[in-house]
Amino acid sequence: MPTISSPGLGSGLDVSAIVDQLMLLEQAPIQNLQAKEAGYLTQISAFGQLRSSLASFQDTVGKLNGFTDIDLFSAKSGNEAVFTAKADNDAAAGSYDILVQNLAEAHKMGSASFADSDTTVVGNAGDTMTLTIGTDSFTVDIGGKTLSEIEQAINEATDNSGISAGIIQENSGSFYLTLTSEKTGLENAMSLSFADSGSNSIADPLTMAQTQAAADAQLLVDNSYTITRSSNSISDAIQGVTLELLSTSVDEVSLNVDRDFGVVQNTVQSFVDAYNSLRDTLTALGGGELSGDGTLRMLEQQISSMIGSKVDVDGAYSYASNIGISFQKDGSIQLDASALTDALESDFDSVTKLFSDDDQGVAYRLDALVEEMLDPEGLINAREDGLNARVENLQDQRESMEYRLVQTEARYLAQFSGLDTLMSRLSATSDFLAQQLAGLQDLSSSRNN
Repeated sequence: MPTISSPGLGSGLDVSAIVDQLMLLEQAPIQNLQAKEAGYLTQISAFGQLRSSLASFQDTVGKLNGFTDIDLFSAKSGNEAVFTAKADNDAAAGSYDILVQNLAEAHKMGSASFADSDTTVVGNAGDTMTLTIGTDSFTVDIGGKTLSEIEQAINEATDNSGISAGIIQENSGSFYLTLTSEKTGLENAMSLSFADSGSNSIADPLTMAQTQAAADAQLLVDNSYTITRSSNSISDAIQGVTLELLSTSVDEVSLNVDRDFGVVQNTVQSFVDAYNSLRDTLTALGGGELSGDGTLRMLEQQISSMIGSKVDVDGAYSYASNIGISFQKDGSIQLDASALTDALESDFDSVTKLFSDDDQGVAYRLDALVEEMLDPEGLINAREDGLNARVENLQDQRESMEYRLVQTEARYLAQFSGLDTLMSRLSATSDFLAQQLAGLQDLSSSRNN
C-alpha cells in the first residue's frame, strides 16, 4: 500500500484520516462478499455434519442388513476346561454331548546332546539334511556347521514347508537341536533324510529322535459320531460351530447352541437410537445452518417412509410395527422390547428377513439409500460442490476488489496530498500578501505624520 510521508504537515489538513474514512466506505462491498462467503462455508460445514451422521446411521443399518456383524446364535460349553465353542450365523439351535478322546499334537524331534551350540560342528563339509512334511520337502546344508548355524539355516530356508528349529540347553555342557512341526496332526508329521556331498545317503550325524509323536484330535458326539481332525480347532463337525479343544475328558460334556435374542434386541435398539439421532441432526440443521434446504426434508421423508412401509417377504411380519417399532407423534421411533421378543420367539427368520432381505428388507433399502446419498456422485456431494464453487467465485471477486482498493487508496492519497501542498502554498502567499499590505500601511502612516 502506498504511503505519503508526513501528509498534511503543510496545511494542517489530516490527509490520513480523510483517506481512511473514504477507504472504509470503499471496503463495504468486500465486507458483503466476506459475509456471503462465511454463510456458504457454514453450509458446507453443516453438510459435513450431515454426512457424518448419515455414515454413523449406515454403520448401524449395516449390522441389520444381513446380520453379518452380529452373532445370531450362542454356543455354550458345559466345561470350558475341556473345550470352548463359538457359533456363527449358519448354526442351528440344538444340544450335543461331546467326549474328547484325544487332542491333536504336533510332531517333535530332538538331536543327541552336543557340548555347545556355537563351536562344535556337525558331520562333514557338504552334508545335507532333507526335511519332509507330507509331500513337501526342503534341504539345508549341515556339514561343518554348529547347532546354531543349522537352526538358523532351517528357520531361514525360503522353501521351509512348516518346520521350526530351536536349541535347548539342558545344562552348561549339554545342547540339543529341536524340530517342531508347525501344524498338529498325523498328516503333518516330519521325516528326515541325510546325504553327503555326493548326494549319497548317510547316517544321521545329529542322531535325531522323536520326542513327541504327531496325533490327531478325536471326539465322540452324542455317543454315535467319531470325529477325527488334525487340529484342535474344529469348525467342520457341527454346522456353524467352532470347537476349540483344550483337554481330553472322561465324561461327556454338553454343548448347547441357542438363538441369541439379546444381541438381536441390542442391535435393533441401536438402529432405533441411530435413526432418532439422525433425525435430531436433520431437525437441528433444518432450523439452523441449512434452513430452507429441501435436501433435509426429502431425506427424512424417504427414510421414515422406508421404515414405515410394507416389506414384501415371506413370513409372519411385513411391517416394522409388527415387531415393536412404532413412530411417535414427534416423528421419532420407539422400540417395544416385549413385542420384539415375542416376534423373535414366534418367527425368528421372519424378523431377520424383515430387516435383511436382499431386495425388500428395511435395512437393505435404507443402506442403499444412504449409500446413494453418500456416493461421490450423490446429492450431498453435489450440494457441497455447488457451495464450494460459490465460495471460489466470491474469493475471486474479493481478490479483484482488494487489488482495486489498493489502486483507489493510492489515488486518494495522491489527490489529497496534492491538495495539501496547494493549500500550503496558498497559505504562504496569503501570509506574504498580508505582510506587504501591513508594510504599505506602516509607510503611509509615517508620511502622514
